[in-house]
Amino acid sequence: MMLTGPSVAARSGTARQLVILCHGYGSDGNDLIALAPYWQRTMPDAAFIAPNAPEPCDGNPMGYQWFPIARLDPTEIARGVAAAAPVLDRFIDE
Repeated sequence: MMLTGPSVAARSGTARQLVILCHGYGSDGNDLIALAPYWQRTMPDAAFIAPNAPEPCDGNPMGYQWFPIARLDPTEIARGVAAAAPVLDRFIDE
């Protein structure tokens, strides 16, 4: 599964760092990528990317989720994080 989302190139033209912004439940990468121009002032060599989570959100059909959240149970959330981690790890490696 390939993650995609909005990105902003390094202000300097040559990326030496990459900042990956991960949104919360029901959101998408567009909610965070707007931060990039502010951070570029102090990190001109950084490129920014805000991938959309891999699943459509159960609670917001316009957004995405890294894993379903049926209830705010810490054990269930820990399982969701563990299941989503390999997807994000592959994205980072790529």
